[in-house]
Amino acid sequence: MNDLSVAIAALISAYFFGAIPSGVIIGRLWRGVDIRSYGSGGSGATNVNRTLGPRAGAVVLASDITKGLLVTGIVRYLLEADAWLIACAGTVAVLGHMFPVYIQFKGGKGVAAGLGALAIISPISAVIALSGVIIALLSKYVSLGSIIGTSLSLGALIIFSAFELTIVGWDHDHWYLLFAIPVSILIIWSHQSNIGRLVKGDESKLENKPDPRRAK
Repeated sequence: MNDLSVAIAALISAYFFGAIPSGVIIGRLWRGVDIRSYGSGGSGATNVNRTLGPRAGAVVLASDITKGLLVTGIVRYLLEADAWLIACAGTVAVLGHMFPVYIQFKGGKGVAAGLGALAIISPISAVIALSGVIIALLSKYVSLGSIIGTSLSLGALIIFSAFELTIVGWDHDHWYLLFAIPVSILIIWSHQSNIGRLVKGDESKLENKPDPRRAK
């Protein structure tokens, strides 16, 4: 598919759909609160989990993954788009999630939306990303799991795409670098403060009980 107008419409739609603030919406519906006023002040699944509990956090996580999954899946399977547009749609969905127009461009860290898009672009890389879940559960540091999972999965995708490898029957086009490189940079960049706290030993751990503290 090479229709420029359709490609532009797809990318604009990818941004606005990716920008839907799942955490803010669930916070309002679940407990009638603005989740950004609690905990870390973030609108992502981690802060929702910490503030409202694991069920609310799981709903937000699933919603954010679905955003990336749907955007990239529609472009790939319904529009039957070329690889460059599939990759760009996934990247734009992550940008929408991180910089949502609906809430003053202050969104999540891009991990969940990126995972959803990655599942369509490269399922084997998405499986590698799940290593981050294991690390987060073992260490109780969600940020550590996110950083390592992102580094391993998107690092693998960069290699697969650069050499256009076929892994488990799945072809990797070199255009997928348009997703792998910018998204890996964006997600690591979004975790700058977390990295600093991890180094200092001040990072908050994942807890099973909600702790609705007011954001500083």
